[in-house]
Amino acid sequence: MNSIRHQSVRWLAVILASGTAVIAAERKTDKPASTIPSTTALFGDKVIAKGKGVEVKQSQVDEMFITFKANRAAVGQKVSETLRPRIEADILEKLIATQLFLKMATETDKAKGKEIADLFIAEQIKQMPSEDSFNRQLISLGMTPQQFRAQILEQSTVKAVIDRELKPKIVVTDAQVKEFYDNNQDRFQEPELVKVRHILISMLDPNTGKELPPEKKTEKQRLAQKVLTRAKGGDDFVWLAKEYSDDAAAKNKGGEYVIARGQETALPEFEGAAFSLGTNQVSDLVTTRFGYHVLKVIDKAPARKIEFAKVEGRIKETLLQEEVQKQLPDYVAKLKKEAGVEIRTASEKP
Repeated sequence: MNSIRHQSVRWLAVILASGTAVIAAERKTDKPASTIPSTTALFGDKVIAKGKGVEVKQSQVDEMFITFKANRAAVGQKVSETLRPRIEADILEKLIATQLFLKMATETDKAKGKEIADLFIAEQIKQMPSEDSFNRQLISLGMTPQQFRAQILEQSTVKAVIDRELKPKIVVTDAQVKEFYDNNQDRFQEPELVKVRHILISMLDPNTGKELPPEKKTEKQRLAQKVLTRAKGGDDFVWLAKEYSDDAAAKNKGGEYVIARGQETALPEFEGAAFSLGTNQVSDLVTTRFGYHVLKVIDKAPARKIEFAKVEGRIKETLLQEEVQKQLPDYVAKLKKEAGVEIRTASEKP
């Protein structure tokens, strides 16, 4: 039910975070968009940054800019070409930093990076009906599955190096952790939860993701009504889900999902139906852009405050990472100086 457009491209929000800040600044100026040809098209594929163990070409920056635009478009945001020079400058800095950190990576760092990457990718695939659907969504965002996996592995390895280099030098006390918990109570409220079983009768072609033709839709509607009648009649819901559901991500678990109230990735129609039902109650047909859904509520849990002991470790890690981010610009500047990194403008000769 979750969309890869909001989930599996989160890595770009990290890699190109200040590019988003540039977009926010542009909205305040309300400048008209213009079309600026790529620097590569004008001057050829020049080396624009070079140093010991570092070489970045203009084509790399161009490709990242295109991917960045696709990522923003996927969440309904347009990137004006007037912002291109500023965003590309930020991309260049991140590409330089990435090469500097990868040069420092040990075998342990690479193994840790692979572990992080594998876990992240597996979690994202779980959000889609199938791995094929996941890959098709990537392609729609301008990335091949191989490119996506390579980028995730690269950035995960970079994270492992940064953590090894900077985290051991940072001290976060127990008092700081407790103070953060006490001062941010709204962050530690667990929302109301509902556990449901779910059957999806999809109105989308599993191969193309497009709507089925009218005759197929009619057939699917009849099937959805048949499944609903059997579910309300007391048939085993787990069996019905495994037999009829088009939701490949959950059908083998009997269609089980846990939904949090206000969860960003939940479909509003689905969430509304789930929280309106009583325990063991079966819904009527719920219609979403994916098709027809039949839900059965298994359990509910009210909103509650999360105990300090359960989040203490997460808070400490958050504070550590915040301090790492504060120290990172100076550390990268030091690495660039040691590597003798020089940045050339597009018009300079290599």
